[in-house]
Amino acid sequence: MWSLDETHLTLLKVGWRKKRRNTGRCPAESREERESVPRARMRIVSQWTFGETGGSKLCNMAAEADGALKRLLVPLLLPEKCYDQIFVQWDLLHVPCLKILLSKVLGLSLVAGSLLVKLPQVFKILGAKSAEGLSLQSVMLELVALTGTMVYSITNIFPFSSWGEALFLMLQTITICFLILHYRGQTVKGVAFLACYALVLLVLLSPLTPLAVVTLLQASNVPAVVVGKLLQAVTNYRNGHTGQLSAVTVVLLFGGSLARIFTSIQETGDPLMAGTFVVAALFNGLIVAQLLFYWNAKAPHTKKE
Repeated sequence: MWSLDETHLTLLKVGWRKKRRNTGRCPAESREERESVPRARMRIVSQWTFGETGGSKLCNMAAEADGALKRLLVPLLLPEKCYDQIFVQWDLLHVPCLKILLSKVLGLSLVAGSLLVKLPQVFKILGAKSAEGLSLQSVMLELVALTGTMVYSITNIFPFSSWGEALFLMLQTITICFLILHYRGQTVKGVAFLACYALVLLVLLSPLTPLAVVTLLQASNVPAVVVGKLLQAVTNYRNGHTGQLSAVTVVLLFGGSLARIFTSIQETGDPLMAGTFVVAALFNGLIVAQLLFYWNAKAPHTKKE
């Protein structure tokens, strides 16, 4: 084993520190250093220079952190060019990239939130063991609209963040349909409905269904949303209360449809998708207004003989 001369080692340390102070970068060895030390010893000096001092370690750690951040954001939240624009060039006010980031964050938040949107409604029905005040026709029309959006988006290969909540809302809506039929004493009909819906959905997602049919289904969403919400509004008006309608679910649907107007324009550029959410926001707002109007009204209790 051998060791470096103590004076030579001290000079190398001082030279490295000065070079780093002047350049602000992780330094390499100078030509003089390479010429003054044999190659075998140079490898040791290199290892010491880049190891013990911690300069290169800091640079490596920064590079690893940047790589991890990039893997997290690209392409989930940002395209690579926007990542470079914001995090490499530090252009924090680049409006087009900020719009993309906001749209992605909103979209993924809506997808995550959709897991819980209709669960309050489901639990309210189960807790009351009644679906009083809910219009079956309205819920089914909402299911048609959600199915149309989901199938249309999958067919056109839209980003999942622009339509993902339709999948989870569809699963919760079909559960509500079944519960309404079940508590009306029509459980067999409810099971048959679930089987028929699954079959229709498979056909719509298969290559057998022409694109024109899928587009027509998405276009039918607007009248389906209008008629469905109006049916619920009429039911509320006739009853003089909102029954087992969940205020949490209705408010979340209203807020989600408002946010979807922006994300649909930003991520898909599809006027049919954006128009559907505009109409949905208007009529979800109508149901919210009825909830506020009938807030203190309660359903009359029916006496059993």
